[in-house]
Amino acid sequence: MPGRLKKFDEFFQRKAAEGGNVVAMARMGASMRERGDLAEAESWFRKAANGGDRVSMTSLAHLLAERGAQDEAERWYHEAALAGEPHGMLNLAKSYERRGKREDAEHWYAEAARTGDLPSIAALGRLLRERGRGEEAEPWLRQAAEAGLTEAMIDLGTVLRDRGQTAEAARWWRSAVTAGDLAATCRLGRQAERLGKPGDAESWYRQGAIGGHVEAIVRLALLLHRRGDLEEAESWYLDAAERGDSSAMTNLGVLARNRGDEGEAAAWYRKAAEHGSVPALTNLGHLAEHREDFAEAEQWFRRAAETGDVQGMLSLARMLRSRGAAHEAELWLARAETAQDEREHQH
Repeated sequence: MPGRLKKFDEFFQRKAAEGGNVVAMARMGASMRERGDLAEAESWFRKAANGGDRVSMTSLAHLLAERGAQDEAERWYHEAALAGEPHGMLNLAKSYERRGKREDAEHWYAEAARTGDLPSIAALGRLLRERGRGEEAEPWLRQAAEAGLTEAMIDLGTVLRDRGQTAEAARWWRSAVTAGDLAATCRLGRQAERLGKPGDAESWYRQGAIGGHVEAIVRLALLLHRRGDLEEAESWYLDAAERGDSSAMTNLGVLARNRGDEGEAAAWYRKAAEHGSVPALTNLGHLAEHREDFAEAEQWFRRAAETGDVQGMLSLARMLRSRGAAHEAELWLARAETAQDEREHQH
């Protein structure tokens, strides 16, 4: 009987939707989405959105974004945001932030936050923190953290740490770990390292690593690597590399080169470079230079330099100078100096 009732319900819902009932159109969209019929779901959400249903505007935008129609998705997020739909505002802000339009992103995060939407409150706090406005970020982050959002706990801890309130920062990070967010183990581990407590750092990183958090795995491996526990370090690097982490791949290359296996080192560096590691490009240049293939070395150093990497620029300048291209070498040295100055000002 329940199955037959459901069929009757769907029949009347479809009839109402076909008759122009906007609520029924929205429900049809949701039903089709649950069933996996995304094309029909999109059609119904579009009709409901055009009929003024603001939640359907956001639902339509989600489907458009999922199939790669980002520009149209953003237009519908904007329509939903203007209609006062918090998730439309939040997703519009995210879209603006991805495109580097941080002022617009902040405006819509703030609009959504004022509706009481907790993910928007956390996102606004994070953006303000990233923009160096910790005092403004704190009340938003504290509100979201006290409501249980772990990403806000982590960001609030960062604001407090930057202000020197390390004990309260650590309390929030521990709360995040207790709530299941293993990203906080990295914050706690890094703080322990800064305080000269490598044992505590290892405990935190290990907790995150055992839970499968990639950054914690890499940080544990680095700590073990630095103190000479190479076998266990390599095991953790391999775990992170299998999860796609380029820095772990680069460090597997470093371990291989240190034991004299330049072939394996090159293979790991190439894999890391394919996954976006800039240090791997420079390391491939050093390997080529070591076997006196200076043309290939220069190519790798140039690729690293063109990403803005200071080591790549310095290595390229050295190669250029050695083959007599002094003018270009000076240009790269000047760029490296500018990049270093900018980095120092940021910190």
